[in-house]
Amino acid sequence: MMPGMATDQQLDELRTARGVEAERIFLRLMIDHHRGGVAMAEAGLADAKTPEVRTLAGAIDRAQRGEIELMSSMLADRT
Repeated sequence: MMPGMATDQQLDELRTARGVEAERIFLRLMIDHHRGGVAMAEAGLADAKTPEVRTLAGAIDRAQRGEIELMSSMLADRT
C-alpha cells in the first residue's frame, strides 16, 4: 500500500464520526495522505531523468507541503 493511504478501519471511523470529530479525523487522514505525496514527489525529484518530470515533482512537493500547512492549521483550530 502507498504511504499515507487510509486503511479500511480508518475510513470506517471517518464514516461513523460526526461534526468536529469527523473534521479532525478527515484532516489527520489527509495530512498523512499528503505526507505520502511529498515522499513520492521527493523520490521523483531525486530519480527523474527528464526536466519535465523534475518540474512536476517539484510543483507537487510544494503544493502538498502548502496543503499540509493549511490542514495542520485547520486541525489546530479544531482541538
